[in-house]
Amino acid sequence: MHAWSKEQKVLLILAPTLVALQIVFFQLLVHFFGDTWGYLLGYVVYWLVWCIPVPLLFLKQKQSRLWTFPTSASKSWVHILSISLISLPVIATFFAVFAPYISLAGWKIALLALLFALINAPLEERLWRGVFPVYFPHSRLFGFLYPTLFFGLWHLAPALAKDSGMDGGIFSFVGGAMFMGLLWAWYSYRFKTILPTTVAHILTNTFAFTGFLYVNWFS
Repeated sequence: MHAWSKEQKVLLILAPTLVALQIVFFQLLVHFFGDTWGYLLGYVVYWLVWCIPVPLLFLKQKQSRLWTFPTSASKSWVHILSISLISLPVIATFFAVFAPYISLAGWKIALLALLFALINAPLEERLWRGVFPVYFPHSRLFGFLYPTLFFGLWHLAPALAKDSGMDGGIFSFVGGAMFMGLLWAWYSYRFKTILPTTVAHILTNTFAFTGFLYVNWFS
């Protein structure tokens, strides 16, 4: 029988705990501070409580390895296909959200979305696609599928606190995150790097949140 390490046990408990507590945090913050500031503070709590400290505690000296490009595999057909797959959310959000809204939103809102993306995407990648594959390198269930599931479920917290205002509502928001997470997690698990997925995540967040910000606060 496999003997779990203390760190592995903590990570397995941490993921559902994060989801449950972030739902509570978002509800309380939106209740006391309103839709705009409460929603933003919900993300700040997410970053400060989970996304920053957990990788710092668990990865330590291993962090630098996550920001390298797999040059040895870069020309293989598997890697080329994988890069194409992790680019799908970028392409989808560009045509589904960014292209229809950028003329209405303007570049100032797009820059706000980019600022959010530059903070959120690298922090999320380190937590969900960085930590778990390091501690479960030989388990597709816990190094790949488990963090993907809870990455998607954590999006219930902002979705339940405030409707995105976009087509599909909460199911589209959470389901889209699950799909993106599935592609990005597979790449990170397979190639042991989060550099390409972080770039894809930044672009996806920028395109998606340009429309989200405009629809919810600037339209």
